[in-house]
Parts: sequence; C-alpha cells; structure tokens
Amino acid sequence: MSEMTEERQIAVGKIATTGGILAFWTIVLGTAVAWLAYHGAQGESYSPLNHWVSELGQLGVSERASTFNLGLVAAGVEFVLFILGLAMVSPSRLRWLFGPIGAIAGLGGCFVGIYPMNNPDAHIVAASTFFNLGWIAVGIASFTFLRFPDPRFPRRLVGVGAATVVAFVAFLVSLRMDEFTRNRMASSGPIVGRPEIWLGPILEWVVLAGIMVWTLLVSLSWRATLKPKPLPVPGKKG
Repeated sequence: MSEMTEERQIAVGKIATTGGILAFWTIVLGTAVAWLAYHGAQGESYSPLNHWVSELGQLGVSERASTFNLGLVAAGVEFVLFILGLAMVSPSRLRWLFGPIGAIAGLGGCFVGIYPMNNPDAHIVAASTFFNLGWIAVGIASFTFLRFPDPRFPRRLVGVGAATVVAFVAFLVSLRMDEFTRNRMASSGPIVGRPEIWLGPILEWVVLAGIMVWTLLVSLSWRATLKPKPLPVPGKKG
C-alpha cells in the first residue's frame, strides 16, 4: 500500500474521506428526522436516555422509520468506502485486519436498515455485526496511527478511538449486569416499564457516536492533506 503513487493516494483519499464525511452526516440527518417525528407505542417522545438506536427504525411505531433505515443503508456503504480507503493507504500490515473487519461492520450497518427490529432474528445479527466489529476496526486503525506516525492521522485521533473501545466494553458489561436489559434481550415484545435512565441504550448511543465521530475526524484530518506537492518553478533554486 505504501508503494502507491502520490496521485493514486490522493484519489483514494478523496473517495475515502468523502465516504467518511457523508457517513457521519447521513447518520446525523437520518437520526434527527426520525427523532423529531417519533411517538412511541405508548405515545412517548424519543430519548437516547432510554430508547435503543434501532427503535427509530421500527416500522409501525417510528413515523419516519423508512427515512432512518434508508440512512443506515447509505451510511453503511459510505463507511465501507472510507474504511477500505484507509486500509489502502496504511503502511501497517494490520490494514489486512481493520480493512475487512470494518467493511463487514459497514455491511452489517446496511442490513440493520434493511432488516429493522420488526425482523428480530435478522436484525440482531446485523446490529451485532456492526457494533461488535465496528469498535474493533476503530481500535486497530487507531493503534496504527500510534504505531506509525503520519501527519495525515495525528495522534489525537487515537484518544477518540480508545474512548470508543472503552465505551463498547462498558456496553458489554451493562448488557450482562443490568437485569432489565437481560430480560429485554430475551423478549421481542413491546418494552413495558421502561426506566427513565437506562444504561444499555445510553452506552449503545455512545458507541455509535464514537464510531461516527472518529470517522468524521479521521476524514477531515486526512482530507486537509490531500494536496499535490507544487511543481518546481523553472529557473528557481531550492
């Protein structure tokens, strides 16, 4: 990958960073549209403090479910372009891990939109694929930024990646320790007695936000370096 010409690296970078930036804003806009229109099965407004991400895409409950789900499909494809492009320009052999893992995570995100929570079996597989693999791709790629210093990917990005990994670990712990969450996971029926503050959904939102913010920041940092070196001026030394 490091043997790519400068022109090809710039071309890959433009495609990848466009994908990353679009993925972030696609999620933001799709979420905002569905969130503002949401009225739950019990007439409640949507809150990330006690509603799961996928509830925005629940057909028959979320009024803008189709918009949200379409956004997930588009963002998944855009994330695949981003993470594969990032792997292509990475000097680390770990690119062969975080590239494919991230691409599968992105495809999982697509299928979350194709199979909303009305299709519980397929939905759980798709959502688990995105969340379980997304944080791994972010963590490995962030490690390569630390291991191979590169002005395109400053080390401050490692902190965002590390925070995303920590958030996912906390999310896993919450799924095991929170009895209400465990009971919910074992049931596909409507949520009854929803807590006002529910750690599981909060951490799910934090993990999603971490992945998408990391994607945006990496894309913006990388994009800022995509300028070909100026050609030397004839007759001018140095």
